[in-house]
Amino acid sequence: MEPAGSTFFWAYVLFVLLAPIYKGGNRALPLLLLELAAIAILACVALRHREAARGLPPSLVAAVAILLVYPLLQLVPLPASIWAALPGHAEYAAIVSEFGTPGAQSAARPISLLPKATEYGWLALLPPLASLLACRALAPAQAVALLTAMVAFAGAEALLGLLQAASGGSAIFRVRETQALGIATGTFVNQAHLATMLGMMLPVLVGMLAYFRRRRVHSVDPGANFAARRAIAFGSGVLMLLALIFAHSRAGIAAALAGLVICPIVFVAKRGGLVVAALIALGVALAAAIGVAPVLERFDPSTVRLSGEGRLALYAATLRAGLDFFPFGSGLATFAGVFPRYQGSVFGGLIDYAHDDYLQLFMETGIMAIVVVALLLFAYAARMRDLWRRRAMRSFTVLQLAAGIGLVPAMLHALFDFGLHMPGIAVWFAALAGVLLHPGVSDTPERP
Repeated sequence: MEPAGSTFFWAYVLFVLLAPIYKGGNRALPLLLLELAAIAILACVALRHREAARGLPPSLVAAVAILLVYPLLQLVPLPASIWAALPGHAEYAAIVSEFGTPGAQSAARPISLLPKATEYGWLALLPPLASLLACRALAPAQAVALLTAMVAFAGAEALLGLLQAASGGSAIFRVRETQALGIATGTFVNQAHLATMLGMMLPVLVGMLAYFRRRRVHSVDPGANFAARRAIAFGSGVLMLLALIFAHSRAGIAAALAGLVICPIVFVAKRGGLVVAALIALGVALAAAIGVAPVLERFDPSTVRLSGEGRLALYAATLRAGLDFFPFGSGLATFAGVFPRYQGSVFGGLIDYAHDDYLQLFMETGIMAIVVVALLLFAYAARMRDLWRRRAMRSFTVLQLAAGIGLVPAMLHALFDFGLHMPGIAVWFAALAGVLLHPGVSDTPERP
């Protein structure tokens, strides 16, 4: 594992913290920088930390292999006759036949209808992959430091979001001037993405409070000021919960609360439940004192119904597209270019995401989406079960469980939004997955 204070460790921490700093990393230049950094990290892992890839669940390895290989297969040119016979491609073949240049009918084409978009999407997979493997290469103490830095950064994001919500017409705290007033977005353009980040980090924060308590009980670090650490962590939690409320994201709030509800169940101790209850109670009380009326309007039954009808129509159209292209898909990251064919008169303007990461993946990669999601869920459940059985053995295991719970809000929110398509969110998600899958503290003492 990586030695304490190493350049690799600090470079990786910087990589994680800077990933969402400019519009969630969802712009060409920041994404390019993330991809270049990811290539450097993957090279370091391959040269110095090959053990980071060892011991991963076979189902996870299979899922990652499919995610990396299948989009490349979608880029392999096929004979024109085979390409035209692929599900969902007949309409495009007819257009080529009618309006194509001489010789266009016989040209070889790949499965992906937009090869450049698929290349772009494949490269965007590199940052989360690098984040996952780099996190597993860290020493347990470094993983704790990484989570501490992530919690602190999330608290800063929450503070920025609250300043945005309270800034009125001022654009000084906003990443774009056209952002709706009174809404917390942090460094993201979409408030739902801030809600995804905060929802992921709230269970981690609760786990850190439990971790500090266990360390104090076992007198591992008797000189540390545990009361101050816990007070700072609790204060960050209140900020995050407040910003989550003022992000006005219904699905984000519901997913975050689901993660918080799991915390006392997993950590069992009554104090874990008290911490969660105190966080929620204090956050709601402060929100009510500040003024929560605009937030409650988002939960008005008529508003929810209108929004729900639009989302259901979008999901139905995406599912119809996925079935048309089944089993091969339209090509990774081709949704924005292909979906206008299915919009009809129901939707206006450009819809670049399905607002359901699973349905969008199904449309773009077909049957492979089902296989990948099933393999990932199996690996997640098996790892959480293993950690649950030995949660009383190590303090670090508590943090691993917390990181695992932190993945739940993001996975739930992905049913109603596209947060996992944001590079910054994907890198953070992979970092928590890396902590969850970390080999942990060895039971065999190292030789000097």
